[in-house]
Amino acid sequence: MSEKPIPLLLENGPLRIRYLEGESRDLVVSLSGVGTQRNVEPPPEFPGIASSGGQNHVLFVSDKSRSWLNGDGMADQILRCIKATAEHVGAERVIALGNSMGGTMALHLSRFFDFERVIAFTPQYSVLADEVPEEDRWFYFRKQIKRYPFPRVEALRPDATKYYIFHGDEHRELAHALRFPKAPGISHYIMPETDHRVAASLHERGVLAPLVKNLIAGQSRRFRRNVADLNGIPVLHFNAPPVGPAQQKFAAIH
Repeated sequence: MSEKPIPLLLENGPLRIRYLEGESRDLVVSLSGVGTQRNVEPPPEFPGIASSGGQNHVLFVSDKSRSWLNGDGMADQILRCIKATAEHVGAERVIALGNSMGGTMALHLSRFFDFERVIAFTPQYSVLADEVPEEDRWFYFRKQIKRYPFPRVEALRPDATKYYIFHGDEHRELAHALRFPKAPGISHYIMPETDHRVAASLHERGVLAPLVKNLIAGQSRRFRRNVADLNGIPVLHFNAPPVGPAQQKFAAIH
């Protein structure tokens, strides 16, 4: 969390968007995950990393209803705010950065906005039981969703946007990761011996900031070195472990 409150730019229903002014021509859109307190707005995600010490302009987006972008009119509101802010600051590059639900939202939004790149940690392919029956988390929020204009991550546009996606190798994370679209321009990695806390684990090891900052800055060679040092495995080269008895039983009853 940052030391000073981040000024509120938009408040409409469960949607909150905050804006932190920067000095460069880069605008980072940082989308929050579910958070840890049910009745509290999810806090701003990656505040220090996204702003890079005040260099980047940042929009912090949070959804108190935790709808995975399925709330009425939410996508349109966010897109209008991104476009207006990008025009206001004269942004030359707009980058989306999200964790968990926020990563899913960033991927969905990229269908309608030309982000220069999207960086998504442990996004969900879908929170619909029919799409990912292995998923047994976030029931409270998922059952509140009445309509699904964004039922799954699909129709990504790697011709317009570079995608960088990270998942752990825990079985529920793999259930999402292995369903994601695969195409040139989508760089998708499995981080070994991690679960849903990929970003938190990397932060605890002191390696999250350089990884994301190199991505935001477009330092592809340095980023690839970061991933190699962390033993990240491209999804296309990942051999999923066999499903154990507990997971077989879970899948059978769902």
